[in-house]
Amino acid sequence: MMADLLDIFLRVLLPLTVVWGAGFLARRLFRLDPRPFSRLALYFLAPSIVFVLLMETQVTAGEAGRIFLSVVLLFAIVLFLSWGIGRLLRLPPPEHSGYVLSSLLINSTNYGFPVVLLAFGTAGLERATVFAVGAALLANSLGVYVAARGHAGGAREAIRQVLHVPLVYGVALALVLRLVGFQGGDALLLGGRPIGWLTSLYRGVKILSQAAIPVFSLVLGMQLAADERTRFSWRMVLAGVTRLVLSPLVAWGLVRLLGLSGLSAQVTILEAAMPTAVVSVILSTEFDAAPRFVSTVVVGTTVASLFTLTVVLHLLGA
Repeated sequence: MMADLLDIFLRVLLPLTVVWGAGFLARRLFRLDPRPFSRLALYFLAPSIVFVLLMETQVTAGEAGRIFLSVVLLFAIVLFLSWGIGRLLRLPPPEHSGYVLSSLLINSTNYGFPVVLLAFGTAGLERATVFAVGAALLANSLGVYVAARGHAGGAREAIRQVLHVPLVYGVALALVLRLVGFQGGDALLLGGRPIGWLTSLYRGVKILSQAAIPVFSLVLGMQLAADERTRFSWRMVLAGVTRLVLSPLVAWGLVRLLGLSGLSAQVTILEAAMPTAVVSVILSTEFDAAPRFVSTVVVGTTVASLFTLTVVLHLLGA
């Protein structure tokens, strides 16, 4: 078993640590600000890779719908668990919101996409895209509400924030084109025939999308080099266990309940096991919901995930 775990770590996770390390060193040695890179990833690379994957995906509508539903149910269950734990710990409202955010929000894109690609290839990445779309929509709506609760306009801000997620527009455009009959690939096809000038535009977007996963990984490395930390506490351990252990267990139950099997089930469980998303730091900072606590949980779960994801991948037969 130890040999299998080591093989998985060397094959899937160690390559990513090299890219993270480059991002980490770039920030520490050259004082690079990760914000321009993260904005590039958010506004251009994430929409382009989601658009291309949705244009080329062979995932059926029924299968995609069940993956999306599993994300919604996963968020609902983890929200209920983390909210209850926070109440039992009698955390004051800002810390309670920070605890829930760090337990709930999943790094399904910056971390999830590279891991899924290395573990399950392009077919797995197509299914991870469906998961990431659901996670992004919920992070930018439910996540905003959790962070902003107690602030005036928290619910309105949550709705407004969804409309500012560029990934949503990449999804919408891809869905419209697929409904019309377009199909992506080496060319942009309509009725099985390539459309010349649209194919050229599509190839440009596809080139842009190919930069997404390397930049995602570099940005994550830069973000790990941040100095905003707080002292260790058992609340961090509880948040980490919820994110890295309870979440994939809940996902395992959901895929069985919803009838997902094979690659879709594997990718759903794997994405559910990802560490806390960096967007939780942004939200906790914006709404003063214990940002240093959340930042520390992001780093802690990212490091711990090198071990937990190795075990998850082994159990999934990757």
